[in-house]
Amino acid sequence: LPPAPAKAPQPSFKPINHEEDYSSFRGISDANLWTRLKHIPIAGDTYASIGGELRLRPEMRIGERWGRGPQDDDGNFQQRTRVWGDLQVEGLFRAFVDIEHATSSGLDSVVAPIEEGRLDFNQAFVEARLPVGSARITARVGRQEIGIGNYTVFDMREGANTRRSLDLVRVMGTNGKWDGGVLAGHAVLEKLGTFDDETNQDYDLSGFHLGRSFGSANRMGRAEALFVASDRASLNFATGPASRDQRRTLSLRYAGKRDAWSIDAEAIRQWGSFGQLDIQAYYLTATVAHAWQGGWKPKLGLRVDVGSGDRNPNDGKMGTYGPLFPRPLTYNGDLGPHNLTIFQPMLSLQPTTNLTLDFSVAGLWRTSTHDGVYSLGGQVLRRADESDARFFGKRVTAAGRYAVNPFTTFGFYTIYGDVSEKFRPGRDLFYAAGYVTFRI
Repeated sequence: LPPAPAKAPQPSFKPINHEEDYSSFRGISDANLWTRLKHIPIAGDTYASIGGELRLRPEMRIGERWGRGPQDDDGNFQQRTRVWGDLQVEGLFRAFVDIEHATSSGLDSVVAPIEEGRLDFNQAFVEARLPVGSARITARVGRQEIGIGNYTVFDMREGANTRRSLDLVRVMGTNGKWDGGVLAGHAVLEKLGTFDDETNQDYDLSGFHLGRSFGSANRMGRAEALFVASDRASLNFATGPASRDQRRTLSLRYAGKRDAWSIDAEAIRQWGSFGQLDIQAYYLTATVAHAWQGGWKPKLGLRVDVGSGDRNPNDGKMGTYGPLFPRPLTYNGDLGPHNLTIFQPMLSLQPTTNLTLDFSVAGLWRTSTHDGVYSLGGQVLRRADESDARFFGKRVTAAGRYAVNPFTTFGFYTIYGDVSEKFRPGRDLFYAAGYVTFRI
């Protein structure tokens, strides 16, 4: 183990809690309550760690799903509570448990498992680690959150009221600047009750990933490849009846930074079968940005997304991009990437060390006029035959986050979406949320 720090370090929480490492906290000379919770010595190099999170969030949803389906016009209140424990045995074995309890009050529209999930295991896995020369191999089995790359294919669903996990067997390895692994398992069938989530035997997946980092602090980059074979018993698109979906997804990504410039580009190709149809789909996403260090440290960026749509319902092919476990395009997941093209300038500001502000304006188009408009979960919000127009609407967002201290964060998010007259009847979308998050 590395030498213990003389003073208690400041918290540095990660998006996925089980990726945090507190082994170096052993023997801190001026340990405080937080460091004592993060490193509870048991014997030798065996220790336990305890963590938790509470998020409180009032919401206003006007024109939910762009005016389709049940509406909630008078606001609602959401809470998410998580408690987790981590047992590390001599740096070789590990057991991790994360329990989540999330509720929604006053929500008059659809209460789905992403809005509410009473006391249940969000994560529960065991892990073994094996050093092999300069490399390290890790084998993990159980329910676990997973995020790879920019979370385009696998995301933990932080913006929703309940987070997402999968039931997987994973074997991962690191060696210098290289890392990768294989995975196999199932999605989780989420339910609203207590301890009732179960393995979704109708949604199988397996795959592998490989990545390499290179460069220095001011000129750095990372290249990644990810392949996933998925098999869903039933899936629905706007251009055909629900059918079995056996999809192969290959993602190639490059992210780099050179001085003030940064780029993140990812290309995804999908093939396989949807019922009797051959899948030929794709998704492209790229963000280019330039940052300045003076004043409010502005960062100006441009993001472009293109998700394929089905061009001809009668050609024997399914051309609609089918995301697996995607990161939402906005905080509230107003639209899915299926059959969607987005052109989006973005601006970030940092008025103070603890305050970050983000703004964006986006134009939204259907990639194919012969396919529909979809929600993030795949619900058809507009059928293909409701309009012959390509332009769907525009979207403006504003968000802010203020870190009171390393444990407490206040934030807000607003979005206004103006739907094109060609896609009415419907409603413009307005979403606003404030939140406070406590984490230890």
